[in-house]
Order: sequence, then structure tokens, then C-alpha cells
Amino acid sequence: MKERAILLSIFLFLLSIAPALAALKVGDLKVEALENPVGIDTRNPRFSWRISAEGERNVMQHSYRVIVASSPEKLEQGVADIWDSGVVESDQSQWVLFQGEPLKRSSYYYWKVQVTSNKGESSWSDPAYWCMGLFSENDWKSRWIGMDRASEWDSETQWSRLSARYLRKEFDINKPVKHAVVHISGQGLYELFLNGKRVGDQVLAPAPTDYRQTLLYNSYDVTDLLAKEDNAMGVVLGNGRYYTMRQNYKPYKIPTFGYPKLRLAFYIEYEDGSREVIGSDTSWKITADGPIRSNNEYDGEEYDARKELTGWNEIGYDDSSWEYAERVAIPYGTLRAQMMEGMKVVDTIEPLSITKLEGDKYILDMGQNMVGWIRLKVQGSEGDTVQLRFAEILQDDGNLFLENLRDAKVTDTYVLKGEGIEEWAPVFVYHGFRYVEVTGYPGEINKDNFIGEVVNDEMDLIGSIETSNPVINQVMKNAFWGIRGNYKGMPVDCPQRNERQPWLGDRTMGGWGESYLFEHVQLYSKWMDDIREAQREDGNIPDVAPAFWNYYSDVVTWPAAFFFNADMLYTQFGNLKPIEKNYESMKKWVRHMKEDYMTDDYIMPRDKYGDWCVPPESPELIHAQDPSRITNGELIATAYYYQILHLMSKFASLIGFSDDAEEYLQLAEKVNSAFNSTFFNRDSLYYGNNTTTANLLPLSFGMIPEEYIPGVEDNLVKGILHDNNYNAHITTGVIGAQWILKGFSGIGRSDIAFQLASNDTYPSWGYMAKKGATTIWELWNGDTANPAMNSGNHVMLLGDFIPYSFEKLAGIKSDEQQVAFKKVIMKPDFDIQNLSHVRASYKTPYGEVKSSWEKDFEKLEWSITVPANSTAEVHFPLNSLHIKEGNRPLNSGDGFLNIRKGSDSFICEIGSGEYRFTMELGPVTSKWREGIVEEEFLYETAPFPECHASTIAETPAGLVASFFGGTKERNPDVEIWVTRKVDEQWTAPVSVANGIINDTLRKACWNPVLFQVPGEELLLFYKVGSSVSDWTGHLIRSFDNGITWSEPEDLPSGLIGPVKNKPVMVGDKMICPSSLEGSFGWRVHFEITEDKGKTWKKTDSINDGKAIRAIQPSLLTYADGSFQVICRTREGKLAEAWSHDQGETWSEMTLSDLPNNNSGTDAVTLHDGRQLLVYNHVTPPGGTGKGPRTPLNIALSKDGKEWYASLVLEDSPLGQYSYPSVIQGADGYIHVVYTWRRERIKYLKIDPSKLELIPMQNGAWSN
Repeated sequence: MKERAILLSIFLFLLSIAPALAALKVGDLKVEALENPVGIDTRNPRFSWRISAEGERNVMQHSYRVIVASSPEKLEQGVADIWDSGVVESDQSQWVLFQGEPLKRSSYYYWKVQVTSNKGESSWSDPAYWCMGLFSENDWKSRWIGMDRASEWDSETQWSRLSARYLRKEFDINKPVKHAVVHISGQGLYELFLNGKRVGDQVLAPAPTDYRQTLLYNSYDVTDLLAKEDNAMGVVLGNGRYYTMRQNYKPYKIPTFGYPKLRLAFYIEYEDGSREVIGSDTSWKITADGPIRSNNEYDGEEYDARKELTGWNEIGYDDSSWEYAERVAIPYGTLRAQMMEGMKVVDTIEPLSITKLEGDKYILDMGQNMVGWIRLKVQGSEGDTVQLRFAEILQDDGNLFLENLRDAKVTDTYVLKGEGIEEWAPVFVYHGFRYVEVTGYPGEINKDNFIGEVVNDEMDLIGSIETSNPVINQVMKNAFWGIRGNYKGMPVDCPQRNERQPWLGDRTMGGWGESYLFEHVQLYSKWMDDIREAQREDGNIPDVAPAFWNYYSDVVTWPAAFFFNADMLYTQFGNLKPIEKNYESMKKWVRHMKEDYMTDDYIMPRDKYGDWCVPPESPELIHAQDPSRITNGELIATAYYYQILHLMSKFASLIGFSDDAEEYLQLAEKVNSAFNSTFFNRDSLYYGNNTTTANLLPLSFGMIPEEYIPGVEDNLVKGILHDNNYNAHITTGVIGAQWILKGFSGIGRSDIAFQLASNDTYPSWGYMAKKGATTIWELWNGDTANPAMNSGNHVMLLGDFIPYSFEKLAGIKSDEQQVAFKKVIMKPDFDIQNLSHVRASYKTPYGEVKSSWEKDFEKLEWSITVPANSTAEVHFPLNSLHIKEGNRPLNSGDGFLNIRKGSDSFICEIGSGEYRFTMELGPVTSKWREGIVEEEFLYETAPFPECHASTIAETPAGLVASFFGGTKERNPDVEIWVTRKVDEQWTAPVSVANGIINDTLRKACWNPVLFQVPGEELLLFYKVGSSVSDWTGHLIRSFDNGITWSEPEDLPSGLIGPVKNKPVMVGDKMICPSSLEGSFGWRVHFEITEDKGKTWKKTDSINDGKAIRAIQPSLLTYADGSFQVICRTREGKLAEAWSHDQGETWSEMTLSDLPNNNSGTDAVTLHDGRQLLVYNHVTPPGGTGKGPRTPLNIALSKDGKEWYASLVLEDSPLGQYSYPSVIQGADGYIHVVYTWRRERIKYLKIDPSKLELIPMQNGAWSN
């Protein structure tokens, strides 16, 4: 009985945990970051997997067990004859090292994994496999074969033309096959066929390398393609980079490696356990007289279908006219497996349009700057010749613009055989293009006969981001297309012209950004090998690697890509091998630069490129000539060398070289001290000549003495605004752009960072998109610069745009200690006011992280997904109130590990799972924002790009606001818009007035002024005119609190009503403060009506417009019946005048002590008798009379003479915050509206009881 009770208890326990066990799964099994790879040559491969646990939170792996077997049957039976890791107590699920039996060449292995977690034990994963490649020369059992000479029809000039080689071999299979794997290295490029079928879907294979060091091979399982007896294998060899694109041309710069050649080992394992290897040798047959007459990566492919070798790769073909293949010169490089997926056709694009030009010339528009080729269908006569020529942009006359392609001919040629519908695409070249010129096309041409095939390295797209800002979204799309187009077995540049080189400097930080979009871990790991192999014996690392151009400049910034990307591969993906593998090479370079170049006082003088491609002073220039734009090269080199020393210390610590780590830190300190002694101006608190880059680098690298950091930050902000009219734009080239967005965000200037990222005016990424770019330009001024260096697809200027977007906008970043997103830092920059939502996902090595948030000034909703076996540190704004998760208090649910308050956020550590946080947002509090109780925009989106001159009134039904909006101030499409606050929400803006005069004449609307007549209707005054001097005054009325409006009433000639600020009622008398501008100067007057605008009278001006030039007065009232006007001026100060007879007469106008930047103000008399003024407390610089419209302030006074500081409504140095309107409501609250950067109108509600009167210090706001 007792035993039955125990069994029942066990059963009930198992039943209770069954859901958790069922939810825990293991998947995404990979070997060396590849899914079921065929042909890897590492003897100790590394395993990775992901855990999923649907519906569970805080799932952490506690242990794993990996078993590896020699057959699927043994794996299924649990027989681990190759390796059984045993149960390993660890949370490691990435890069787990195989430690089993020695692995054999060209052999298959099968594996699976099981894990335990804090939620229970998983079932075994689905099985996975891998196949080994070849380890040594002895494994190849074959020869290098080919034809080491050109044919009589070839041309070995600068524009080389070399026809493809066709090789074939027939062989017999006489017994059942278990596995058949081909290992092939066709240099430069190849296509492999078996029994007439193309093997694999790779194109442009293998990936390029420095063939003097490494030759890559690919491996394919071809078991299913074998026939039972007779078989035929065929290979086409293209030129690629092996027989380089420019022969007998600048041999000191461009190395060439020989004629195309083949080495192949075909391993066949029979079911009886025996093996056979069919290798390339002189029994193969070869011809170069086939249809591919030329293939040149720069110039294009020529294909003559009349010379097709029908059936050449099948059994029974008559190859008697072919030659026997020759043993050819053996390449110097070592054969190694290509440990990445390789290039494939990853997408297709249909043409948008086809346009006929003169003769038989047509232009295809693909709608996207793409990289790949065109596949065409055509029908015609034998010998008809179709030519396709490629370009990124068009000339004004519709023809291709080719000047920026240099000497690349970029032309594909197809000669028809005349046998019905023919279909063709090149196989050994690619092009970068949006437009295609088609000539010689026979018959009727149709865009449906062309398709664009997009070609790049295949890899998972792991990141996506979408925001409320369309510029950010378009730039991200352009970045995606630019990056993918430049993945060609290595990261290259400009895929359209005669270059296409793997420049290191383009990717120093570019690799980090790319890692947020593509799982490029294997591509970049391979590139690290390329860089190491290109290093000279003395330690010099070239500017281009593989070194297809011999550029060994011995600089710092370009080789820095070696170090920064090794760090990226570790931090983003957890892959330590590139550091381990390349550490000695890196160490050699650091030593070389120190011993050969470093000065006695620890300055690194080696630089060539500077801050490459800074926006120049003249639009046609490629490089700036103005010394004030050019950053000192020694400063750049020394700063980068310092940062590399810190990376080397980190690398040394990671792989166990503690003495090295300390030595690098000590040297770094000496370099830092020398850097500050040499380049820091202690009096002015900036570096070098005060360029943005000069200050960004030491700030980003942590080189600035702590006490000087605020001063340098201040100069950084001033510097980027100074020449841009208080509107930030990019001022850096490649070097500075790598740090600019995160740099400004890091010093608390999220406003500047976001504007730099989202600008669409020159110079910016958005400007490129606005000008029609669908990728990223090589130059900021790519639409005007000299075409000698002006690629339309060049990712080097992306800088830190992508990392900034994911880390600062979405809030997805890896912890620096628990790398590879084992711990995710989720800290979006919620301070960005003109960003209302972000939706992002990123597939980390542990699984998908999601961050989707939406906010306004009052609330924030944030949905987060954290993958199993990882955690997240989530940061909420400090002004968060009542934070809930799933409608429960923050810490009451499952998955919460720790909650604390940080210096700038509330921090919540959570485990894996899905979360939905909601919270209220209070006003951002600081010394100068006490009293603000509400803050919001009147609208998020509107049918106009710009707005200005807002006004506000309180009706019996609530608040009403108005402003003008249109394309731009003065444009005829500018109208008057109205919005109402209903149920605590502002309604969508509605147009209530426009400047249409007649069918052919329309003028702009200006400066609306709302006024609620006590107990009666709501009035809206506005002006119409092409300029201020052309203004006419108009009035509309609403009798339903702003819902509907009357037809416009014209004010009498010469009257405009209140010019900007609200009227004041004295009995039945409505006194409208007004002003005039023109040849008689700026003068203030009043327009008065006693019947709500039916009849009017106008007073004389109260100033002469010369001694003090004043406009746009605000009227204040006092208990003794006195009036005061406060006016905008051109004199650098606000003006005032007084009346002691309710406006009948006025004192002489004088200047007050308060500054004025020649921008509009408003003021109101509060219920308690205090006077409140909203204005820009800005003294115009240098006596100019005009200054920036920021900050926007509120000052208070008891008597209108002595003013006290009270609030700062806006203090961003960007844009303008101006033209305020202020009222006090019946409930006592103050309501303010004002222009926010001319993009939107902002509304604030203020509690006057909380406003303090703080004395100004010498007329300035004190800190």
C-alpha cells in the first residue's frame, strides 16, 4: 500500500511538471555557425544550439549533453561512438568544443543535444550532421589541371579577355553508393555539373582570397545526382580574381596569379564500406572554345550561344576535338575549406519600367540600386547580339551616366543561336546598377523579359527595425541594400566601378553595424584570416585585404579594422577563435608600429587618409581643402593606437596572457599622457583644431582627464552647431562618423544624435535618400562631386548609424562582460521627443530579442522578448510612474530578478520570456522644470511638413489651439489649422482658412490669434499675403467652441487685428496689440473694436520705429488700471512701454534688462497679479540683433520691472523653440503653446503655485 502511494506521488509530480518539460526544446543546431555543413576542415569543430520555452519565463540552461555518432542509426539508438560529452554542468550553448575521437576526412557525423534547465529537462533535439572536408595534400589524391595559356581569340591587355575553360570526365559506378562528396577548388571561379545537372546553388564560387596564401574549396554531397553505372562530370572555369581583371597593367599595384585551374577530389563511399576517389588529372578533357568568350568582373561577360557545347557535361558527348587537360603550375596557397555559405542568388527584382531612347536603345529601371545581374529572355535570328550595359544613375537626357565607373566597361553581351526563346544570365561576373541600357534586342521588347537577380553571400537576416521616423526607416533600408550588395566573399566597396576592393578602413566600425542586420560571423571570421595572411613579415598590415592591390601604407586607422572586428565577433557572437587565431599577428603589428614609428614622446605619426571624405566646402570637391575641416592625422593615429592597445589588453586577458595585458595598459597610459600633452588645448578645452572628429575620438576612447570632460563636450556641441545655423549636420568623414551618433548620445545629447541620424538635408544619410539614393553614397555630396571617386553604393559613410539605431533607439545591446547577448542591455533613449515608436527584433546567438515601444508625453508601453538561457537589464525612464507588467505591479510576476534605481533610470533585471510593460510618464523634472504638469505635442503627424506661430484660447468646452502650417513659411499652400482638446486628447488638425484669392491667385496665411470673447463666440484673426508688407487682415468666428467656423470677414484696409498676441478686454473694448513693418520701421500700435470686430479704430504708433525697432507687443494689466506692453525688437533686448489711462496714451518706449533674440514672445497677467513672460532668454551674439531661438524660458515679475527666472521649457541647442502663446485658464493652470523646431506645436500645462522666483545673476539664468 505504501509502495502504491509513493508511485502515485511520483506520477502526480511528473504530471505537474509535464507542461514545463514539453515547453523546453532545443533547436537551431549548428556546427561552426553553419547548419548541417558539408566540408569543414577544423579537426575540433564547435557546436551551438538555441533553447526555446514557449510560455515560460526565466529559463536558464543548467547542463547539456552532446552525443556524436558515425551513423544516423547509432545516433537514434543513443550509441555515441564518436563522442559523448556526458552531462556537463554549464549554461554554455554556444561554441561548445568537440573533444571526441579523431575525425576522418570526407566523413559524415551525426549529433544531437539534450539540456536541463531550472524548468526541467528537454527532450533530445532533432538530429543534425556535418561532413568533414580534407585535411592535407595527401587527402586530395588529384592534380591541378587546366591550360596555362591564352587562346588565339583572347586578349591579355589592360582590358583582359579570356574565355572560360570547359573540362569533363566520364566515369563508372558499379556498386551501391552510400555517400558521394565532391571537394572542388576551381580558381578563380567555377561551375560544377554532374550528369548534366548543376551541382549546388552557389554562384561566383569559391570566395576570393590572396591565392598566394590560401585557396578555398567547396564540398557538395552529390549522392542523389549519381547514375547507377555511367556518369559524367563537367566543370566550367571562370577567371574571377585569379586571372585578374587588368593584365599587363600596373604590375607594381595589381598582382595576378595565373590562368584558371582546377583541383577536384570526388570521394565515393560505397554501401559495402569501401571508398574510391576520382580526382582531377590529365585524363580529363578540356576546351576553351565554348560559349563564354570572355568573363571579366569589371568589364562583363560575353556569351555566344552559337558555340554552345550541347551535352558536354553528360555521358556520351563526343569530346574527340578537345584536348587533354594539362598539369599546370601549382598555386602557392594552401587549400582550405570555405567555412561559409558563399554567394547565391538571394533575391529577384522586376524592372519598374522600360524607356525607349534613340535607335534600338532602351533603358531598364530596376527601381533599386542592386548588385548581381540581369537574366533575359529573347527570341531572334542566329547572330543577333544583345548588349546590356549597367549604371547607377542616368544623365539628364536619359542615357546612362558612366563617368563614375572609370575604365570598367560593365557590358554583358549575348549572341543568339536563333532557336526559339532563349534564356541567359552571366555566371562569372556581377554588376552594381539600377539602370540597364539594352541594345540590339530583336523584335518587340518588354520589361517582362528581364529579371534582376540579386547576388551576395548568403546569410541569415537577423535584425530588423522600424520607427516612427520615415527618414530613419529609409536610411536603414538603403543600408541593408548597400551592405548586402558589397558582400562578395569578403566585404568590398563600390561594386560598380573598376575597384571592388576589401578596404579595411571602410569596416573599422562598419562590421559592428552590419552584425545587427546579418549573421556575418563566418564571413568576417574568414576576413580576419585574409587580413592576417596579407600581413608582411615586418608586421605591416595593408589597406586592402586580401591584397589585390598592393597598398601597404603602414597607417593605423585602416589596419584598426583587424582589431575592432575581432572584438565585434567576440562581443556580438561570442566567437573567440578570431582573437586566438590572430593574436600573434596583431601583436606583431602593434610592436612594428611602436618600434618603427612611435616618437620618443609616444605620439604615433602614421596617417595617410585622415578623416576620409569630410563634407567639403565646395560641392564639386571630393576632399575638403579648408584646413578648419581637416583633422590632424597624427591626432587620429595616436588616438586609434591607444584604443587598439586597450583592445590588445582585453584580448590578452581573454586568452590568458596576463603579462601582455598589463604591458599594453602601461603603454596605453603613456600614449594617453602624450596625446593630451600634444593635442589638448587646456585654455580652450578642445583637441587639435577643434573639429568634431578631433574631440569625438578622445571622448569615445576615454582619453580625456575627468575634470576637462564637460568643457570638451561643450565644445563638441558648439562645434557641430556653429556652421549649421543651430541645426546639427554631419561634419565628419569616415573616421568621425564611426563614433558620432553614439558619441553625442553618450554625453546626454540625444537630441543632436537623433537629428544627425534623421536629417534629410545636406550633409546627411537622409539627404542621399531624399535625392533618390536607394543605397549609401561614397560621398556626402555624391550628387555634385567629381565623378572620379563617386560611387553610389559604398557603405563606409554609414558610421555608427546602425549600432545607434539598435542600441539607442530600440535598446538592444550586448553586455560587455556576458557577451553575445547572454545578457541584453535594453536602454532605449526615451528622451527623443520626436520619436513616438520603435519596433525592433534581433536574433542573438541565444534566440530572438524583441523591443517594441510606443510613447507620448504621458505614457509608455514597452513589449520585450528575451530568449531562453539569457537575461536582460531593462531601463525605465526616471519619470516613470506606476510601472506595471501585464497589469500587475512590476515585481509581482515571474521572471523578475532584481529591481533598483540607477543614476538615470529605474533598472529591472529579468529572465527570459515575453513581457509587456506599461507606465505613466510624469513631466521630466529638473531645477528649471518644476511646475510643469502636462507636456505633449498637438499632433504626431499632419499633412504639412512645417508649422509656426501658434495661439491658444480657452472656451467653455475646453482648449482650442491654432497655428499656420504648410510646405514652408511664405509658401502659398500655408493654411490656418485648428485643433481642440477633447477628452484629454487633441483632435487632428483641421484647416479652417486659406489664402485662395481666386482661381489663379493664392497667398500664404500667417500668424493666427485666438480670442474667446467672454460669454460669447470664439474669434480667430489671421493674415494673408505673400510677405509681411502684403498682409491683409481677416477674421473668422466659431459659435460652437471651435468645431465649425464662419466664412472669412475682411478687416478694414490697413488693419490686421492682433499681430501675434491675444487682445485684452476693458469693458466692451477689445484692445488688440498690433504692429507694422516696412519702410517706416518697426512700429507698435493698437487696433480697437467695441463690437467684436464689426467696426474698428486704429491708434497712432507708440514708437518711431527708428530709435527702438519693435513689433509683436503683449499687453499686461495691473490692479491700478495701468497697462504695460512688452515687445520684440531688433536691438538685442525686449522693449517696454507703460500706460496709466488704459491705453489712451503711452510712455516713451525703452529697452528692458531682458534679452531678446529678435523672436516673438508672449505674456499674461496671472490671477494673483504676477506677470508671466514666455520668451527666449538669448542675447544675440556680437551685437547682431538676432540670435538662436533656444532656450525657451518663463520669467516672472511682481511689478513688470524686476524679472525672476522661473522655468526653462526647452534647452536643446537644436532648431527653434519660439513664438509662444500663453493664457491662464479658469482653473488657474497656465497653458502654453509654441513652435517646436518648426516641425510640430508643443503644449504645456503649468501649475503657477509651484513656480519659483529665482534671481538672475547679471541678467543670466543661474545654474
